Amino acid sequence: MGTFKNSSAGDLKHWQVRIFSTVWITYFAYYLCRYNMPMVSKEMGSAFLWDKSQIGIIFSALTLMYALGQFVNGQLADRFGSRLIASLGVVGSVSMNIAVFLVTLLMSPETANPRTILLLVVIFWGANGFFQAMGWTPMVRIMAHWFSSKNRGKVMGFMGTCYQFGAAFSWFLAFFIVTYYAQKMGGDWRVAFLVPAGLFAVVGVIFFVHIRNTPEDVGLPAVEADDHSEIGLVGKSQRTIVQNIARTLKNPYIWIVALTFFLLDMNRYGFVNWLPDFLAESGESIGTGGFGFKEVMKRIIHPLAGSAGAILAGWATDRFFKGRRAPVIALLLMLLGISSIIFPYLDPTNSGLVIFVIAVIGFCTYGPHILMVGHAAQDFGKKSGAAGAAGFIDGMGYIGASLAGWGAGVLILRCGYEFTFALFGLAAILGALLVCLIWKAGPKTRTVD
Repeated sequence: MGTFKNSSAGDLKHWQVRIFSTVWITYFAYYLCRYNMPMVSKEMGSAFLWDKSQIGIIFSALTLMYALGQFVNGQLADRFGSRLIASLGVVGSVSMNIAVFLVTLLMSPETANPRTILLLVVIFWGANGFFQAMGWTPMVRIMAHWFSSKNRGKVMGFMGTCYQFGAAFSWFLAFFIVTYYAQKMGGDWRVAFLVPAGLFAVVGVIFFVHIRNTPEDVGLPAVEADDHSEIGLVGKSQRTIVQNIARTLKNPYIWIVALTFFLLDMNRYGFVNWLPDFLAESGESIGTGGFGFKEVMKRIIHPLAGSAGAILAGWATDRFFKGRRAPVIALLLMLLGISSIIFPYLDPTNSGLVIFVIAVIGFCTYGPHILMVGHAAQDFGKKSGAAGAAGFIDGMGYIGASLAGWGAGVLILRCGYEFTFALFGLAAILGALLVCLIWKAGPKTRTVD
């Protein structure tokens, strides 16, 4: 990195554009190798004779290992740097998607026990979850170092659109493969694991070449001096991993955000995991003719509307609440809960209404999502602990998400979608009430050091 030492403070804007765009496209690509599984779950179940509870085990494997990875990898990013950890995540996730592709391609119920195939897919998809957890927390740390807290709401709001657009494109790509490509062009639905892996690998190389952990790495001064809790910490944190973990666990604000995020992700992954299957069973055709505008929009409007929620939620916290995140989180979670409860009762033939309600759900999901795992992690973790705080919050969220895998699959089999989506809605409402405990907390709130 010595070739960049002659950079001057006047280069900051150039570097901020470079860093933001690199982070955005990289985390966009992370979702290509995560959201493909729900879209092909129906085909996998049919091919290998698995029911919803068995498919749910695959979903839970990813989210449980993602949760573990967030607790671990956030601390590793704070200790060893974001560039290294996020790059390792790309390599691992690409490898696991290729592994699932090969297992599902080379094995069948005629040549192997379906339970053996399921076990292999669970192992590989769980490992994919761990590697996927090397993505978000390093990105949060990079952004905390390159952009000031004064513009955090706006910057992180736009940054948060990367995973909404990534989710939408991932679902679009996988839906195209399992419908138009597989059924009209004679292709194989299993390439829904191979194609995203190839795209992600290319983006991973770009990330490693273009990213730098901090302004100091290129000879620029720090964007802003952190507050009183960071005095004496210059550049990389001098704390050990154990000290970073202890610091995170002592912070009551991070705990409240994390528990609220636990409830939000129960709802979020309820829709991520089961919305494609619910739509497939609602009476519409999923044949070649199913790849039409309305059918595509039903599947991608959830994250697309979420991108608007992420931008507007971040802007609202800065514009109306002086950086306080809790009021906006509480309002959106309450609306999310109500919308989730009424969703399964909609007339499935009324495509316009279905798309609208899914859009509302997506908007109210990803607005508070980015506020908690992005803004609040930086607010309460500060620069030297931003990745660790984000990892803890996101890790707690993915424990909640795990309940929307196997557990939700069992509930759907026994009680139906109406009961299951009602539970998802109640989780969001409980989250709205819980986050009110930190109603007045903001970026300048003193935290435990």
